[in-house]
Amino acid sequence: MEDQKESNPPANRTPVTILSGALGAGKTTLLRYILEKPHGFRVAVIQNEFSEEMGIEGALFTDANGDNFKDIVELANGCLCCSAKDGLIVALDRLLEDQKRFDYVIVEATGVADPESICEIFWVDDGLGCRVYLDGVVTVVDAYNALAALDGKCSSHGGHAGGLGLEVEYAKQVACADVLLLNKADLATEAERRGIAERLRSMNPVAKLLESTFAAVPLEDILKVRAFDRNQVAALVSGLVLDSEAGHGQGHEGGHGHEDSHGHGQGSDPDDAEPSPSVAGHGHFHSDKQTSTVVGHRGVEGILLKGIDSPTQLYDPDKVQAWMAQVLWESSAGGVYRCKGLFLGPRAEDDMDEPMDAEGGVATDAAMKTESKETVAYALQGVGKLFEIEAAPQVKEVPRSKFLFIGRDMKREVLERGFSECHISS
Repeated sequence: MEDQKESNPPANRTPVTILSGALGAGKTTLLRYILEKPHGFRVAVIQNEFSEEMGIEGALFTDANGDNFKDIVELANGCLCCSAKDGLIVALDRLLEDQKRFDYVIVEATGVADPESICEIFWVDDGLGCRVYLDGVVTVVDAYNALAALDGKCSSHGGHAGGLGLEVEYAKQVACADVLLLNKADLATEAERRGIAERLRSMNPVAKLLESTFAAVPLEDILKVRAFDRNQVAALVSGLVLDSEAGHGQGHEGGHGHEDSHGHGQGSDPDDAEPSPSVAGHGHFHSDKQTSTVVGHRGVEGILLKGIDSPTQLYDPDKVQAWMAQVLWESSAGGVYRCKGLFLGPRAEDDMDEPMDAEGGVATDAAMKTESKETVAYALQGVGKLFEIEAAPQVKEVPRSKFLFIGRDMKREVLERGFSECHISS
């Protein structure tokens, strides 16, 4: 599939954004804004089926024979709306037959949909891979009922989002997001919004967090974010810091011992001492050179692994690939929803940028030149059971290799051990 991608670079392919969010969070309001306002984008929106709320009454497209396309509608501002009732791939194929009509695609997920399954389509379908690329996942969060929905409780405001038994699904939507849009901000006090922001950041420390009222947001803030671009991933992970509350760590040194040594920053990793806004958690140090930090709330957590604090320390891409296969395919470390990484390794004979899947898809055979001193940065990106590892030669410096995992009931020690086993001893 990479050969197809390289022959048709992102500049020639159509970006796709997945829109998710809890029931009533404001996805429809955002879509109406996109389909009605003169924002300059020519967007094609794919819904499960046409909604009366969207004000769509009938099809306006015709084919070469003059017959109507029953499931594609052109709106007054030049945007399109397409039904995916026959399947997402079928809907995309219909749209891509006449790609001149639009320059962007938004796929709306239902309020209980798993964003992972939609992301997978764009990674494993070779036909789509050479015509479109996945730009990012945007999750709309209801500021009025967010905490109730995530906790599975009825809202003090009288909302019922928390009484539907969907808190796991809602949490996963937050965990999988590249952009979190806190909508209905006008219905929450500043203190409430601050508390929600803290919760969201603890569940997904790398997502961009925005606020909106009536889902009005500049589209350039949620579209064309290039969240899956190797250089974007590298920059994001390189500067990532997760800190304990008020900068106080809780952990231990020297192996996988008991967590009975409580520190206040002494001897902790320098990165861990930097303040990170509104993130609560605790640090865990399993050696005096490699560290991990955990943040999270109610089962959804982020684990940041940091390699040996030296720009000369290398990790074996083949071993990282095997490690990711165990973590994501075999769930050896619990439920991982998203993962990102940046590490330094020996330059491979071939770039490791073929998507991997649980059905036996294999990556490019990257035979290592471990005896060579030539090194290169590698970026890891994973969603659900799929991942890809790509060389990122534009990244000139990797002071410290890092891996971030976001998921539920993850096994930190298993991740730490797997990470250590990928290190190339000097």
